[in-house]
Amino acid sequence: MRADGWLYWMTVGLSGLTLAFVVAYMVLVQDNRTVQADVNRRQQFINQGIQLGRVNEALIRALAAAAVSNKDDKLRDLLADNGITINASGEPVPSTSGPAEKAIPATPGKPPG
Repeated sequence: MRADGWLYWMTVGLSGLTLAFVVAYMVLVQDNRTVQADVNRRQQFINQGIQLGRVNEALIRALAAAAVSNKDDKLRDLLADNGITINASGEPVPSTSGPAEKAIPATPGKPPG
């Protein structure tokens, strides 16, 4: 009878350990779902930023083309105030200086200074 008692308590102990593992697994799965949802929200934010960057670039190109075709100095100044210069072909070029800094264009054939 002694061996049967030992086997019974061993089975009960292993059952309890298995139950503890199942509960821990359920907690970890729920935590993983929470983390996965957070990662998905961040990825969506990144993807939307990329899409908005494309829209922003298209809008800047359209404004630059309108400024050149209409010879609109106010629009050209607005773009320059925000750090975008327009080259001779009407393509916007991001300026190396920050927004609100006026860059004096170099005269061809003369050294800057």
